[in-house]
Formats: sequence, structure tokens, C-alpha cells
Amino acid sequence: MQRYAFLSTCVITAMLFSLTAGCGWFSKKKPEQPPETLVQEGMKKLRKGKYEDAVDAFEKLKDRYPYSDEALLASLKVADAKYYNKKYDEALLDYKEFEKLHPTNQIIPYVIYQQGMCYYRQRSTIDRDPTYTVKAVQEYRRLKERYPQYEKISKAEDYMDKCLNELADHEYYVGEFYFKNKHYQAALERFAIIEQEYPDYLKMPRVKQYMARCEDILANPVKAEPPMLLKPFSYLFDANW
Repeated sequence: MQRYAFLSTCVITAMLFSLTAGCGWFSKKKPEQPPETLVQEGMKKLRKGKYEDAVDAFEKLKDRYPYSDEALLASLKVADAKYYNKKYDEALLDYKEFEKLHPTNQIIPYVIYQQGMCYYRQRSTIDRDPTYTVKAVQEYRRLKERYPQYEKISKAEDYMDKCLNELADHEYYVGEFYFKNKHYQAALERFAIIEQEYPDYLKMPRVKQYMARCEDILANPVKAEPPMLLKPFSYLFDANW
């Protein structure tokens, strides 16, 4: 009986060991990927234009290794991936968050430049709300003031010049609309904005003529002529106009 009991104990022990080993084998986790590997994976997806997959890879890295140097890079690359995927508002929030958390990082000039680009890419036509155009100019100016030696300053200046011209076009469009509809004071105010804020505007001679016409009409309302647009630009310097 003792021998039988001993054998039974051995069999049960062996079965338990087998089950335990089996469970351990089935529950064995896949080794965690190191942060370097996740960075490489995210960058590979980014280069291939697989932006959603790139965001997933970089977010995974941030979750698993939040205090690593690679997580800092991943935060920036998440914003880049969204920008290239034309999700400009989302990218803008990520760039702003990066600047807020790492204001002294050496990559901040690039971050500010990209914020300007997020606004620039969303600007509309001159007959629409120019908010994005205004904000793009603000970011490019901020970049120029804080980092005048940044390698992309010349590009930022080109974009800013284009935005400023579009803002002047917007004011001109609105001023001309007011003039045509006999709102001479409102028209004058719009043209005055162009004269004050956009002195290098190509159509400045026409702006000044519109201003003179508005001032004359406002000073002599009884003699006001029926509203009409000015003659084409080629007639500006005609002394008999």
C-alpha cells in the first residue's frame, strides 16, 4: 500500500509539472521590441507614405518607453506623419504640445516652421475668411524674430510674402465690393488698411485712387456719381483719367 501510494504521488506530481510547464509555454509573451526597433519601424512606414501605420508605431513607442530619447523623437514624428497625411489641425495640436513641453529643444525652430505650414496649407481664397493666412504670417514672423539663422528662413519669408499679398488682395476685394455698393466709408477703411499694413502692394496706385474717390464722395455726398469700378490697371497713369 505504501509503495502504491508513493507511485500515485509520483504520477500526480509528474502530471502537475507537465500541466504547469504546458501552461507556461502557452502563456509565454512575445519579447518587447526595443525603442530603437520601434523608431526604425515608424520611420520606415513614414518614408513609404503609410502615415497611419507610422503614427501607430510611434504611439506604441511613446506608451512603452515614455521617458526614452526615442519617445521624444516619436512625439515629433507623430506630428509629422499627421501633417504629411494632410491632417493639419491634428498635426498643429501635436506641434504646439511638443513646443509647450520642450521649449528649449534644438528642434523648436522646425516645430514653429511646421506650425506655420499647418496654417499655410489651410488658407482659402481671397473672398473667404483669411484667419489661417493671418496665423501663418504670425508663425513665420515669430520664427524670423526668434531664429533668424534657421536654415528654412528664406522659405518662410517666401511663404510669408505670399500670405501678405493674399491678405492685401482680400482687403482690396472687400474694399472694392463696398465701393461698388456705395458703402464709401467702409470702402475707405479697407483701402486705408492696405496703405498702412501692405505698403509694397502691387495695386497701391489703384488703392490710392479709390481712397481719393471715397474721400471726395464722402465730402460731397450730393455730387456723388453712380458707383463704378476703376478702370483697368493699364489706365492708372493716364493723366486724363
